[in-house]
Amino acid sequence: MSAAVPPPAPPPLSVAGGRPRGATLSGLILGPLLAPVLLLVLLAAAALYGAQVNGQSVQEVTGSQTRLGLIRSLESDIVNLENSQRGFVITGDDSYLEPYARARASFTRDVGRLRGQAATARQLGNLESLNAEVQAWATGTAAQEIAARRRSLAGAAALVAEGSGRRQLAQARERLGVMVENENRRLAAALDRSRRTLRAVQWGAPVGALLCAALLVWASRRSARTVSRGVQDFTRGVEALAAGHYGRPLTRTGVRELDVLGGQFVGMAQAVQERERALAEAGEALRESNVNLSRSNRELERFAYVASHDLQEPLRTIGSYTELLARRYGGQLDARADQYIAFTISATQRLKNLIQDLLAFSRVRSAKPVRAPVDLAELSAQIVGDLETKVAETGAVVELGPLPTVQGSAELLRHMLQNLLTNALKFRAPDRAPHVTVGARREAGRWVVSVADNGIGIEPQYFGRIFGVFERLHANDAYEGSGIGLAVTRSAAEHHGGEVWVDSVPGEGSIFSFSLPDAPSGAAPPSGDLPHESH
Repeated sequence: MSAAVPPPAPPPLSVAGGRPRGATLSGLILGPLLAPVLLLVLLAAAALYGAQVNGQSVQEVTGSQTRLGLIRSLESDIVNLENSQRGFVITGDDSYLEPYARARASFTRDVGRLRGQAATARQLGNLESLNAEVQAWATGTAAQEIAARRRSLAGAAALVAEGSGRRQLAQARERLGVMVENENRRLAAALDRSRRTLRAVQWGAPVGALLCAALLVWASRRSARTVSRGVQDFTRGVEALAAGHYGRPLTRTGVRELDVLGGQFVGMAQAVQERERALAEAGEALRESNVNLSRSNRELERFAYVASHDLQEPLRTIGSYTELLARRYGGQLDARADQYIAFTISATQRLKNLIQDLLAFSRVRSAKPVRAPVDLAELSAQIVGDLETKVAETGAVVELGPLPTVQGSAELLRHMLQNLLTNALKFRAPDRAPHVTVGARREAGRWVVSVADNGIGIEPQYFGRIFGVFERLHANDAYEGSGIGLAVTRSAAEHHGGEVWVDSVPGEGSIFSFSLPDAPSGAAPPSGDLPHESH
């Protein structure tokens, strides 16, 4: 074949103007945006400060309201203390002492809560003074009046008439009034500060946002015009390169990155031209190699088929005459001669099986694409029937679950299922009868058919190796076979556009699975539509 004529060398490529100069793309875009971005930062800082101030004001307002509530509770506690104590003094009824005790406990609890939330040292001092005054009244005047009333009404009335208890509680109420007034001032100050902050944000945010928007529009239009003009110039130059005008230099755009990229495009165009020339030469050589390789493959496949087929005739002759020797002269020669004859018969049978497996492997490899509906349930039942003798010998149980109808080659699918079922019966555990299950499940765009057994299992490191040609994990005398069956299964699965794999636990069993594309015409029956078969 004649070699391809290389194209003429292209003219040198370049970017007009020499080394790239001009503004950077980031400078063109980010430069005009600096002012609006700075303004945004200032607005964000102001908003953050306003939010912080307002948050502090809200916290102060909440704290003041909480403290005012506690002060009101203290006022109520004092009223309840006075009323319940006075009720007992007047009536002598012990039932008044129960609310009196509750009021004392409530007063002590409210003092503790307000102490934990005191806003200033002055408020804390007033609270401690208030607590001391009320406790002094309770342990002094109130306790004396209660004790006197238990003795007589007149004695209690005399103590009440002195008025010391009223003066003490009046002083406590006056102190509470001071505390309320101070807390109201703090609350008013916090509310005023919050209002001023919100007013400033309400006016400043819209003005700043409008100014920022105007700056952004101006900056965006300026950047867009500059970059768009540079990109258009660059695009026209690249389009010229793509059209094959390799001798035309790229016009300088004024954007440094685009000019650098233009130089790289020029270099890539030069490399593309060189690679196109080399690719044309390599393509011509590859086409010639493909023709030779295709012819060699056809000759090799034909040789393998013919060689395997022609070997069977002399092999049958050797086997027939060896078996004839065994029948006619068995026992007439010495034991060693009988052993040699037995070895010859065994080797002949193994060679026969190997040739048949090679023929099957060759047929699978060279099979033409065939797509026809194949009922896997019917096909599996036929294969199990063919293996009936082996099933009976091993005492196996073979269960066929619901299986679909798929598009494929019946011959190749038979090879796949027969190899997997035969292996499931062959590699059985010595301590239990084989139990084999054939099932299928639908996945995304495909069917997965599985053959599960309870045999000897396979070590994980051998999962990939067992699908190779002539790969055996055991000695020839341990298990019969040539080591081609799983290779045939893999080739048949790939022929259908699927794959085959194994999951296994040594000593427990294996699950061999292969996938088939889910063709529209290969609909599967709903679960339970196919009968459950056991053999």
